Amino acid sequence: MDISLIKEAHNSNRNITKKQLYFLTENRNPIAVKLALINSLSWKLEGKSNAPAYLEFLFEKKTQLNYKNFINKGSAEELICYAYLKAMDNYFDVKSTTIFAKQAMHKAPTSYSIHLIGTLISIQSYLTQKESYKIFTTMNQVRINHKLKVDLRKKSIDAIFDYTDIYKKDIK
Repeated sequence: MDISLIKEAHNSNRNITKKQLYFLTENRNPIAVKLALINSLSWKLEGKSNAPAYLEFLFEKKTQLNYKNFINKGSAEELICYAYLKAMDNYFDVKSTTIFAKQAMHKAPTSYSIHLIGTLISIQSYLTQKESYKIFTTMNQVRINHKLKVDLRKKSIDAIFDYTDIYKKDIK
């Protein structure tokens, strides 16, 4: 909340703005801040449409990208931003979203933030499959993976694990 754009997003109506789209599509902006921005937009039970707005904006800016080639030609950061926005748009259906998150992790094998958010997206399906016991162990694999370069504030990491560590009790 010490970054004005994130504070603005947090206090908004949860719909992405042009200013936020510009920020998310600028390569020079740190991925950790991009992900914090998306997180601050949060989710709505009735759904949102920030992910399609992001893709449309991105495709206008980078004309070499389109719906057919995005999964292969998009950068790891573009893929994880899309996946996270899409997950926040429909928090309870992340099946197709997980494909983009996994591709982002594949393209950025050492980025802690991309792996943390990508894994957070993929574990969401465990709630709907009544497999919450897998949430802690799956997230813990990211926590203990020393091959990942920490590119996220400790406070942000702690907040995510505070959310997922509650599922440790479900392990049988």
